[in-house]
Amino acid sequence: MSRQPIERTRRNILRTTSALLAAAAGTGATVAAQSQYPAWDASTAYSGGDRVTHNGSVWEAEWWTKGTEPAESADAWTKTDPASGGGNESSGTTDCSSVSAYDSGTAYSGGDQVTYEGSLWSAEWWTKGTAPATSENVWTKQGDCGSGGGGGGGGGGGGNTAPSATFTASESFPTPGTSVTFDASGSSDADGSIGSYEWKFGDGATATGQSVSHTYNSAGEYTVTLTVTDDAGASATFTRTVNVQSNSGGSGKKRVIAYWRQWAQYQREYTPDMIPYDKVTDVQYAFLRPEKDGSLEFLHANGGQDFYGSRFMHNGNEGSFLKQGAVEDWQNVGDKAFSAQAQMRDNTNFIASVGGWGDSEYFSYVAQDPDKRKIFAQDCVELVESYGLDGIDLDWEYPGGGGCTSASPVCDIDNVSQPGDQKAFTKLVKAVRDALDEAAANDPNRSEPYVLSAAMSANPEIVKGLEHGKLSNLLDYTSVMTFDYRGIFSQYTGHQSPLKANPNSPNKNPSEFNASSALSWYEAQGWNPAQLNMAVPFYGRSWSGVKPPKGDFGNGTDDGLFQEYTGEGKDASGDGSYPTFGDGGTNLGGIWEAFDLIGNGRTGSNPVDLGSSDWTTYYDDVAVSSWSYNPSKGLMISHPTQKSIRKKMEWLSSSSYGGTMLWAIGGDTKDGKLITTLWNTLNR
Repeated sequence: MSRQPIERTRRNILRTTSALLAAAAGTGATVAAQSQYPAWDASTAYSGGDRVTHNGSVWEAEWWTKGTEPAESADAWTKTDPASGGGNESSGTTDCSSVSAYDSGTAYSGGDQVTYEGSLWSAEWWTKGTAPATSENVWTKQGDCGSGGGGGGGGGGGGNTAPSATFTASESFPTPGTSVTFDASGSSDADGSIGSYEWKFGDGATATGQSVSHTYNSAGEYTVTLTVTDDAGASATFTRTVNVQSNSGGSGKKRVIAYWRQWAQYQREYTPDMIPYDKVTDVQYAFLRPEKDGSLEFLHANGGQDFYGSRFMHNGNEGSFLKQGAVEDWQNVGDKAFSAQAQMRDNTNFIASVGGWGDSEYFSYVAQDPDKRKIFAQDCVELVESYGLDGIDLDWEYPGGGGCTSASPVCDIDNVSQPGDQKAFTKLVKAVRDALDEAAANDPNRSEPYVLSAAMSANPEIVKGLEHGKLSNLLDYTSVMTFDYRGIFSQYTGHQSPLKANPNSPNKNPSEFNASSALSWYEAQGWNPAQLNMAVPFYGRSWSGVKPPKGDFGNGTDDGLFQEYTGEGKDASGDGSYPTFGDGGTNLGGIWEAFDLIGNGRTGSNPVDLGSSDWTTYYDDVAVSSWSYNPSKGLMISHPTQKSIRKKMEWLSSSSYGGTMLWAIGGDTKDGKLITTLWNTLNR
């Protein structure tokens, strides 16, 4: 599973484009802009988005900073000249007639434009539910609308400003026979009033009125169109899609997907027979890997396949999958094997996961070559048939790049990345889907299709180029990796897996870097929420050299959260459960398993005693996350607790999402504190 940081560097990877957009809109000169901003003061603390003048230029703070002089070499500052305007704002007027009005229910990506309260705004990065305002760094005001009012309507002449159209739907994924309410009360007219509201529901039906209801009789995708006309005859339109889902039965039980890491057999001594099968619905073996020729192999060791490490899958059974010849009797581990457990348990799905953070090296070669896709898909079939498994999980990190590179401190290999990877991923998924479906249909002993799933990044910037509409039709579900949001790759300490955004966070993108936002983003791409699993980590991330806050920065108290820290590499994180700095390291240090933090730990793992007087454990009821802090050591650890797990599962149980994925079951305490709390809350 991923150990890839979502925020990969302390530098801002989402540089604003407001200066270029402002220039295209014909904005004023630098001198005019400078008159609106204070001069930089070394003793003043600035937050991300604040602007100052210095040495004849306008500069914008990328994050909280104090005492760092604005300069081209200073990462904390970005030069915005030529600029015109305030905060994220530009002067002048512009034609908004072809731009839709802002809709709080719509997800916007960087570069998208909307009209709002008579002005044109551009999104700096992905956002949903944050209304345009100069105080919101995610939006840049490009100017006032001078002709047309946005929404794609025609003008009414005589200087009349066209209205803006928008609406919300009470259900995004209704089932046939469910009444859906469409509300256009958010539509407006800046210089008059709206005289009429006309609706087309995409199935031939129409209606009029500000708020209407409609019932779809059949499953399908429908485009709903609203046209509003103002009292001077100008009009605007707004459309959105409603996906009507087929009725489905079921007990309503949420998925609980647990990864079992084949290396958990070593120091942790956690084998597949120890998994609490009464508290999971699916278990996933981590990992196998794709090779250059498209073949599927067990993880490598000493230059070859690790048949010893992988014995808990093959269990000494050659089957049709292993092509290297007979295996040795000593590789048989009996009923402890993953494959043996699969034969014993009909109520649990046993899935083989391919890839992961350190073993996605050759996915690109395979996905882009039709012959290699065929080999890969056939190996997937032979794997599930040889060991009696229920399906395949694809964990390519990541199509299009953003995964392992040898230049990064978190890897010692280069995952191949090529143009076209994201569309090639769709082709690879389809090849596996077709092969698994054919195999299931030809197996007289199998009564249901094989499962095909994927694990995907929670960062919209990494996955925005994927063909989500096609993938959602090919995959049974996807697990969104909603962890590793913060770590020593972040500017400040923070929550590594928050459910919600805490506005006190000084780190970049707090409104987007949280689980609820990530799930909403996927839903906005067309995924049925029942297909989406929210990931929870059974581990934490730490920071060392944590410094007390200055004034009211962050939480305004020395509790370890949202604070500065010092050092680089290991010196910035502390050791963690399994320090991996040095030659061959594939993880950042400072990763602490719950097994050590809230259990009795293991010998030689440098466990901390969170129960001692040196430590205090806190809970953030806004972000729904926990952390522990030792001020005398300056060590802060963002980690799960039974309370944070319970609160997350309470939220998930009342949602329409399909379930949860946990990384990894071997990281739990010996008595299963976290998985017991998770299951009893989610599926009680």
